[in-house]
Amino acid sequence: MKAKFLSLILLPSLSWAVPNISDGKLLYDESCTRCHQNPYQSLGWNEINNFVELEYMIGACSNYFQLEWNEQDIEDTSEYLNTEFFLLKK
Repeated sequence: MKAKFLSLILLPSLSWAVPNISDGKLLYDESCTRCHQNPYQSLGWNEINNFVELEYMIGACSNYFQLEWNEQDIEDTSEYLNTEFFLLKK
């Protein structure tokens, strides 16, 4: 009985953790194209070499521009950019 109860509690949080590329594209289009244009264009001074760096830079931009993005927004945007442009291994 406890296992059923726990699975009901944890199930919604697990579905929340899956990156959503469509949401990432929307967030990118709304917030990132001010600097990076669409499609993505590097600014040249900080090439991304791995997925962790990509997530870090998206989080840093979110903080710098006071976008108030949560972790899911950062994951979604990272997944979108990686799928469409970077093709980095995770």
